[in-house]
Amino acid sequence: MKLEELIKTVQKIDLLSNTVSKQKLAGGNPSPFKGRGIVFDSIRKYEAGDDIRNINWKVTARFIDTYVNTYHEDKVRRIWILIDVSGSSFLGTERRSKLDLEIEVAATLAYSAIRKNDSVGVIFFSDKIERLIMPISGMSGFWHIAKALVECKPCDGTTSLDVALNFLMKMNCSSSLVFIVSDFMTSGYERACATFAQQNDILTIRVHDKIEYNIPKIGWVKLRDIESGKEKWINTSSDRFNEIHKKNNMQEFENYTKFLNAYGIRNIDLGTEENIIEKLSFLMT
Repeated sequence: MKLEELIKTVQKIDLLSNTVSKQKLAGGNPSPFKGRGIVFDSIRKYEAGDDIRNINWKVTARFIDTYVNTYHEDKVRRIWILIDVSGSSFLGTERRSKLDLEIEVAATLAYSAIRKNDSVGVIFFSDKIERLIMPISGMSGFWHIAKALVECKPCDGTTSLDVALNFLMKMNCSSSLVFIVSDFMTSGYERACATFAQQNDILTIRVHDKIEYNIPKIGWVKLRDIESGKEKWINTSSDRFNEIHKKNNMQEFENYTKFLNAYGIRNIDLGTEENIIEKLSFLMT
């Protein structure tokens, strides 16, 4: 995808999403961009009317008197976009590849955030950090991010979301809004994600391609795992194979959604054949 094409796509999404959002009834999904981060300020003695949820129990126990944490609103909210550029992002049998879809989504998110005067940072990851863009703001910052997006290519590595989340935690990120754009074909990220979600807002955007769930019945074929490189002969016409494949996919998705619901993490599902305007319009308002 060329830079000019990406910019035109984002502008089209922005224009059409405003039309869609005006046509929707009130009470739709609230934009995650609304509201700023709350940053720790200081500790002082408890006063009548203070929220008891802000009591600092460690300091209170040490000095006997009751103490509370105070906070102030961060004027500029920090937005992080985590983009999965592992080998599996190369797949695409419909309108575009999963990576092309991720690029469109990331550019849309960055544009919307910067237009609201937030700062945006981007992490490209596979099983390691492939590229890092520290939070920047302003339209010049958006152009920098857009250029990096069109330059990115699928990597040979596997998907390791915990690597990206642990990297952010080491940077002492808190009160940030984090978008994770990935096919989530991985495991072992749950603990890092749950820990990170305690001090940050997370919204996941899971991308997928139809063929991952509905393999055509064309007889015996040799399938190759894009990330691991392992190959295996499969009889795609076998009813047993299709039944097991469908059951495994349903179980994986059920486990995924159950985990997100347990920690209050919102998710958007996007297929490579889908028009993203309807599903992302509430992010642009």
